[in-house]
Order: sequence, then structure tokens, then C-alpha cells
Amino acid sequence: MTARHPAPDVAIVGGGIVGAAAAAFLAAAGARVTLYERTGIAAAASGRNSGVIQHPFDPVLVALYKESLGLYRELATTSAGEFRLPAEPVGLLMIGTAEAAAAAAEIAAAWTETYPDARPEIVAGRSLRDLEPGLAPNVVACRLAIGYPVGPGSATRAYGKLAEARGATVRIGADAALALSGDAAVGVEIDGRIEPAGAVLVAAGPWTPALVDPTGEWQPIRRSWGVVAQLDLVEPPGHVLEAIDIDIEPANEASEASERATVEGGIGFSLVTADGASALGSTFLPDEPRPEAFASALRERGSRYVPAIASAPVVGLRSCARPAALDGRPLIGAVPGIDRLYMAAGNGPWGISTGPATARLIADLMMGANAALPVALDPSRFGSVTRQSERQRDPLPG
Repeated sequence: MTARHPAPDVAIVGGGIVGAAAAAFLAAAGARVTLYERTGIAAAASGRNSGVIQHPFDPVLVALYKESLGLYRELATTSAGEFRLPAEPVGLLMIGTAEAAAAAAEIAAAWTETYPDARPEIVAGRSLRDLEPGLAPNVVACRLAIGYPVGPGSATRAYGKLAEARGATVRIGADAALALSGDAAVGVEIDGRIEPAGAVLVAAGPWTPALVDPTGEWQPIRRSWGVVAQLDLVEPPGHVLEAIDIDIEPANEASEASERATVEGGIGFSLVTADGASALGSTFLPDEPRPEAFASALRERGSRYVPAIASAPVVGLRSCARPAALDGRPLIGAVPGIDRLYMAAGNGPWGISTGPATARLIADLMMGANAALPVALDPSRFGSVTRQSERQRDPLPG
């Protein structure tokens, strides 16, 4: 899939990791770019996540992850300290109680067969205590040599500054809607005024479908709400920790939810320490939560694996809506049914891990480069958006 003509000027709606990175890439390619963000750069999931760049298991996402990792390394060298990336992964421990030994072995076997570079190994007993003294005595783990802790929001802010340095305009506080003329996007509408653009990219996370199709008929992305508690742990684990019973890989059927966490009441366990802050998560909720209502449950769940969590002060709470596509894979490309309109959204819990490559793909497509987009990521897999002209032909009710 390639764009027929390069877009000379682009309006981007959404200031998360994908929108900010796309603004930087498009500006570097010579496009005149205006990024519209209602609240602030990294205001939603791109700034309220747990803070880890992590290797997925799904091969489609792995390709995005590997390219994103390379782009992050480039960003770290140019961001003047705004964004820092560890030289090597700190390691991920997928942990469970002793009864989870069989599950740990299955995970290790699957990774060994598919991604042996992750060096999966089962760790338990004294070996696990030596590796992470703060863990509970009755747990086992599958260790993977993956996981790069980063400051939540740091990459998104760095890309936003890079975009401006390359000539892009960033408009904060602009509540932009899509402006259509017939079957084509012609810009964005703000306060009843149309600001024209040669092409429009919607990268608004879980709010993308509502912008693309305000009728609500085309809804390939849902909201999965996560709550994270920031803890003051005196001796935090050096590894990224994740409960072994959380499964956030893409579903086998498009009709299934992309996050099938077998957790209690939608509450799982993860712990990431980056830039001196420990983020305890995580929830998988269909409706927007009150973060304070989940602090105790997160601490209780987490203390099963790291006892010190029970008494560690909670110094902050945050929540965000993950943009979860119905099949767990992002939608990247031209919006089916509307000319000159593009989208890049639906990365779900893998937003930080795959966002830069997502942005690079859509930027290349919009600039007419030979962007080979996987069919598995084409937005048309969920059908077409009803064209405006077809809506106008619909008979009026009554």
C-alpha cells in the first residue's frame, strides 16, 4: 500500500507517542505539519503508562517493536537528556506462586522455540532469591532477557520537541474535529472554523474511532482502562515484574478482546522501576475508574509477590485508557471510505513499545514512500467507514 502523492501539508490530531513521532518524521520528510492536541503532549496513555519498552510475542508486533527500539536509540542520542534508554534490557520476570511452575515452563518453552535471543529460563528457590531478594519466598519465575524501563511520557515529549525543532507547529488546547468535503478530508474544524490541510492523520488513541466516524458505527478500537500506583520502594526490584497469569497478546479471533487477563476483578500485577519511580499496575477495565478506588487492591495483589509493597507509601495514582483494537493489532493506513484521511491507533498495551515504528510507517505512506504495510495492520480489515455522500443519501426518518 502506498500513497499516490506526497502530502504537502498534514494535520495530525493527537499528541501521544504515535502523533508526536509522526509529526517529527513527517516534518523531516518536508511536510508542513500542524499537530493538534486537546490537553497536552503525553497527556493520556503515552504519559500515564508503567514505563517499559517490552518485546511482544506476536510476530506482527515484534517487527514494530524491533524497529521502534532502533528509533528510540536514535532519539536518545538527539534528545539532550529528555529521553534515556538503557543500553541493555534489565530483564523481565514473569512470576507466580509455586503452583504456577507448569505455566512458567510453558512460557519458557514457547519463547525458546520462537525467540531464543530472549534467553528464557526458569528461576525458583534460592536462585530466585539471590536474583531478587525482595520477592516472596513461595514464587517461581520465567526470566526473559527483555524489558527497557523508561520514564513514562519522556519519549513522547522528546518527539514533540523534535517535531517542533524540525518545523512542525504544535497546537495545545485545540479540540479538533475532522472536516470533510464530500468523500474527502480537507482539514480540521476548531471552534466552527476549518483549518485546511492536504491530508489528515488521526492518532488519538482510543478516541480515534469517534473522530473518524462520529456516528459510532465504525468502532474497531475499544478503551481498556489501566490504573497505576506510584510507590516509594526503598529497594525496588531490578527486573521488570509481571504476573504469569496476565495475557495481553493479540486474540486468535478478531471478535475477542485483545486483553484476556485472567485476573481477579480486572486487577493484575506488574511492577516497573524507571527514573527512580516504581509503577505498580495494572488494571484491565472497560469503564473509566476512580484510581483511588483501586490503590488498596493493587497493593494487596502486588504484595503477594513483593511483600514490601504492602507498606510502601503510595506517592501518586494515575489512570489511562489504552486504545485496544479488537484483534490486538494497531490500525495503520488510509481510512477506508474517506479520501486523504489516515489513522494510526489501536496499539493497546504495546503503545510505547511499538509507537515509533507505527509513526514511521504512516509517515512514509503519507509522503508517498514505498511503505510496505502488513495486511494485518490495514484498517480496512474492519470494513469501510460510511462515506459522507452515502450518509447524505440516506432517507430522513419519518
